Amino acid sequence: MDIVLIDATSDSLTVSWKAVPDATHYVLQYRGQDGEYETLSDKLSSTQVKKRNLIPGASYSFRVKGSPTNAEEWIESDLFAVLTKEDESDRMAAPTAATGVGHHVALIRWSAATNGGTTTAYELQMRENEGGTPWSTIAPSLASTEVRKKNLTAPNGYQFRVRPASSSLSFSAPSCNVLAPGLSTGLARLFGSTTSLESNGKMVDLKDALGGKEFVLLYASAHWCGPCRSFTPQLTKWYNQAKKNSNVEVVFLSADHDENSFTQYFQSMPWLAVPYEDDAREELMAHIKVKGIPRLVVLDGRTGRIVVDNAVGQPLDPTQWRTLLKK
Repeated sequence: MDIVLIDATSDSLTVSWKAVPDATHYVLQYRGQDGEYETLSDKLSSTQVKKRNLIPGASYSFRVKGSPTNAEEWIESDLFAVLTKEDESDRMAAPTAATGVGHHVALIRWSAATNGGTTTAYELQMRENEGGTPWSTIAPSLASTEVRKKNLTAPNGYQFRVRPASSSLSFSAPSCNVLAPGLSTGLARLFGSTTSLESNGKMVDLKDALGGKEFVLLYASAHWCGPCRSFTPQLTKWYNQAKKNSNVEVVFLSADHDENSFTQYFQSMPWLAVPYEDDAREELMAHIKVKGIPRLVVLDGRTGRIVVDNAVGQPLDPTQWRTLLKK
């Protein structure tokens, strides 16, 4: 069992260790390279600590033990170096993450390096946000400044960091904790046996299409319906803007009389649709009790619960929907 370094700045070190079985709290000590151990705390409940007010460029080691178990058994670290102020100013900014882009998927992005050199590739590392889990390189040389990371199923989330490839520069600070939810059981239950949705002439896996979405809007509409043809361009304008800033998706439920009419009408829409011949189309319309169209039902993506029974004619505002969820 080791103590691992999570991050270093010019005046701090963040360290972590695996939980000790049956320990209720921890005793943590540190020392300079040639000094004696000093106790930082003897009542820690967390397995991660950030020690501040350290000397730039100096090295420190740590040791920890669980209490009341393993009373004499210390877990000791290697020497960890605090960054110099120059090293800290040269390193890249922490990556950011966008979720709701697929089933347990996150889009990791970072700004191009600005340390004065010409950077054409980046090394990306990640770690599971679990005590004592070390960093591991998942891409040693990425040409772009973003990557789509799949299978992020850990319940505690993940962190990411980046630096120019083949570089002696320090890694960036860690990203914020990244939780990438998948398709909720509530939504999966609503869509029944459906495994894919239509999108611009191709099929998209249901989990990738709706996994992690904060809100899913069911749009019951038809080409023969005049009010629908008037509302669809308004919804399209909102959708194209909302997709840039909100974690939402719209799914078309056709009330057309035949598949050709559905196909013709759907070509004017930028979102997804339940296939016309799929039983889930009528089952979903029955679930939301469609008696008239257009009908736009807002669902909570985490549960499948109805948040707004019909948003046609109302402000399409995710902030307002979040408020409704709290009631």
